[in-house]
Amino acid sequence: MKPSTAKAKGAETEISYVNWLIEKGLVNAERRHLSGQHDKGDIAGWCAADGSWNVCVEVKNGGSLNIPKWLRELETEMKNAGSVMGHVAVRPKGKPNPKDWWVIMPAELHMQLMKEAGYWP
Repeated sequence: MKPSTAKAKGAETEISYVNWLIEKGLVNAERRHLSGQHDKGDIAGWCAADGSWNVCVEVKNGGSLNIPKWLRELETEMKNAGSVMGHVAVRPKGKPNPKDWWVIMPAELHMQLMKEAGYWP
C-alpha cells in the first residue's frame, strides 16, 4: 500500500469513528491534528461531564493487528494529553461501521471503568 493510500485510509477511519461518536451524542468529538512525538491521540473533544479529564483515543485500521505496539502508543499519548482514560479503537477488515469495531484497553483502565460504573466494590 502506498503511504498516501495508508494515510488516506487512516484519515477515513478516524473520520468514521468521530462521526459515530457524534451520532452517539458526543457532539464535541473531532479529529486531532498530528503533533509528532507529542501526539495526544486521534480524537479530541471527549471529556468528563465536569471537564476534569479527557479520554485519549488511538484509532487503528486493523488490517493487521499489533496490539502491544498500539497499547504502548496509547500509553504515551495518554501521558502527552494528561488523560486518565483511553482506548484503542480498531476497525477490523471488512467492517466499515464503527458499531462493529473493537475497543482495546489496558486491564487496569477497564477495571477503573467497571468500578466507576458500579460493577466493582
